[in-house]
Amino acid sequence: MEIILSSNSSKPIYTQITEQIKAQIMDGTLRAGDPIPSMRSLAKSLHVSVITVQRAYEELPVSYTHLTL
Repeated sequence: MEIILSSNSSKPIYTQITEQIKAQIMDGTLRAGDPIPSMRSLAKSLHVSVITVQRAYEELPVSYTHLTL
């Protein structure tokens, strides 16, 4: 899963993560049953805190819970 964060954006990091995951679901990059990275793994690859990724995952609507954590 490719997520690109911008430090110049006015949007919080967790919002950037959530929006990019939603976009990947909408364009078919992520499909039902596809695994998504663990919070710790994604936090490490993005160089952000686990709490930031946790907040991003919590912001995903319940309708996206068909993805595998």
